[in-house]
Amino acid sequence: MEIADFHNLHAGQTCLLVGVGPNLKDTPPEWFDYPSISVNSIYQYQGWRPTYYVGVDERLRVENGAEICKVYKDVPKFFPTPDWDELQGENIYRFMHRQSGNLFIGGQSPRSKESLAKWGITYYRVMGAALQVAMYMGFSTVLMIGIQHKEGAPTAHFWGEDAGAVADQPIEHWMHEYAQWAHGSGMNVLNISADTYVPSDVITRDDWQKWKNA
Repeated sequence: MEIADFHNLHAGQTCLLVGVGPNLKDTPPEWFDYPSISVNSIYQYQGWRPTYYVGVDERLRVENGAEICKVYKDVPKFFPTPDWDELQGENIYRFMHRQSGNLFIGGQSPRSKESLAKWGITYYRVMGAALQVAMYMGFSTVLMIGIQHKEGAPTAHFWGEDAGAVADQPIEHWMHEYAQWAHGSGMNVLNISADTYVPSDVITRDDWQKWKNA
């Protein structure tokens, strides 16, 4: 397959977008039976694997790239080019990273077949990239879990504290990017995380119990 083969592959379907916050334990991904996209250190999660994986951070590539490719050998992985070109492995699909400019450029929607490979996408954080990959695949509803963003706990993850993480990342970048794609994407983006601090006007909240496996 090529990256263009993923365009509208899941048109009209519901996607589970899995973050790595400490509240993931309250709504674990195995509770939900949908095609899934996850990111970053999710490869450390035991007993569940995402349908797709997105990674964009340079530190992640350098420190964990080889392990990600090994653990997720059979999982389609979406990495930015040219940023991650040095990392090689199976089932890697590279999207063009547009490194400057507005998050959204008129006429160049991530829904277009040309967006990931030709025009490129830009993002502040990995979840912004993952939301655009979900758009490209044609998902109509995105259920987000594992997003907490509690004040004073920027380095907390489901597996513990990340001592090497940048502790003063502006939370405004996360919120602005969430709102951009939650309200301007045409997708129905819902935060069904428990114990979440993302305002409902940034991402609409919903009850996870409505979406849990029967």
